[in-house]
Amino acid sequence: MKSCVLLLAALMIIPFQPGYGDQGCFLVVAGKAATADGSVLLGHNEDNGIDKLARLRSVERKVHSRGETLKLAGGASIPQADTTFGYLILEMPGLAYSHGLLNEYGVAVVSNNCPSREDLGELTEGGIGPDLRFLVAERARTAREGVKLVGFLIKSYGYVASGRTLTIGDPQEAWQVAMVHGKLWVARRVPDDEVAVLANSYAIHEVALEDTLNYLGSPEIKAYATQRGWYTPLRGVFDFERAYARQDLLTDPNQRCRQWSGFNRVAASPLPLPDTGIALPFSVKPKKKLTPADLFGVLRDHYEDTPYSRGTLPPHGPPPPGGAATICNGATNHGDVFQLRDGLPVEIGALWWIALWRPCASPFLPLYYGISEVPEPLDFAVDPAVFSAPDKGVLPGPEKALRVFHDLTLQVDGSYYQRIGKVRQEWAGFDSWSLLLQPSLERLALESWKKDRPLAVELLDRYCAGTLTRALELARELEK
Repeated sequence: MKSCVLLLAALMIIPFQPGYGDQGCFLVVAGKAATADGSVLLGHNEDNGIDKLARLRSVERKVHSRGETLKLAGGASIPQADTTFGYLILEMPGLAYSHGLLNEYGVAVVSNNCPSREDLGELTEGGIGPDLRFLVAERARTAREGVKLVGFLIKSYGYVASGRTLTIGDPQEAWQVAMVHGKLWVARRVPDDEVAVLANSYAIHEVALEDTLNYLGSPEIKAYATQRGWYTPLRGVFDFERAYARQDLLTDPNQRCRQWSGFNRVAASPLPLPDTGIALPFSVKPKKKLTPADLFGVLRDHYEDTPYSRGTLPPHGPPPPGGAATICNGATNHGDVFQLRDGLPVEIGALWWIALWRPCASPFLPLYYGISEVPEPLDFAVDPAVFSAPDKGVLPGPEKALRVFHDLTLQVDGSYYQRIGKVRQEWAGFDSWSLLLQPSLERLALESWKKDRPLAVELLDRYCAGTLTRALELARELEK
């Protein structure tokens, strides 16, 4: 692990804040032929710090007046859609680039910070940034529609941030959309029978825009890189990440080790360690058909049983010499797994599993899109000032899930190896119980959906509220 040691030595000159800046967020997504139930599974950890708020809200479908416009954060005005779709949002007040969304068509949207090397990006009318994910949720019936919408808006206005990868999934497919500061972008479809993993550097390598089934993007993506001297056609095949990523991220262990460990948990064949300098692939074939529980395990990863294991050192602190930030780390605010299935009403087929705070010390709470309202413990009022100062957010009271799991997370961290065994065992049992109930519940809900939709919704409400109540009871017991 010589390269990781040298790189970490350089990085530790600056105080490390796990989960902030370039180290924030992690993604794993499995195509529908790579999963046990034929769903698209999209897993994501949001790493913004233990002091940030997160609440679940529901936004209703709206019909808009002819000629109505929408003002973007950068100042531009665009025509409003005739109808904007309803969606659920796990909102992080003041962190507009961090919200996860799931709309009424089963389209899910999350993102990873991926800084680019671009320093001359063109913007029109102030550009576009965090509005993108909302526009996808409000206007896209499929992931592909969402990708095309993002591409059109970036071409029209330019992306304001340094770089980012927006991941958009639906019951049929998932895409990674790599955005560069300015008006360049490229998107790649996750193969149906493979699993893609992403940390905080672009994961797209080869680009074949002639293959419109699997790639979309700016036609000039190679020519511009050549013009800037980032790619020389005579020296090899074009690699988007190598050309456009901020160059220190190509060998940053905080990116490479996390990405490798995610692949290591699911891949059918071993991948070379990051220390070899060999680039990791965009996606791999899994060793078995994956379930939501498999993705829970990836999002809880601390390099257990790998060369990067921290041994007896706490997993959520600064990385030791020779180590790197973990997938589940000291700044993980929540984890998500979207289970997106075809052949069912979206109210039943779209299921969002949410772990508040660090997934290693929290359960994954099941929430169907078809619930009639957000369970009370997951929503709470927020001081409007927090939207401009997210560090100033005040945790809700002890009746709210965010507070309960926050307190348990900090207790576990205080004596991690003395407490995590019991906590993990409890949540593994809870996850298994929730997953075991799922098929029977869905059969009943589907039967009711055809005859009595209010009854079907009531079944979904009771299941989601009941599992949440049970999780809160267990968490309070574990805190004692």
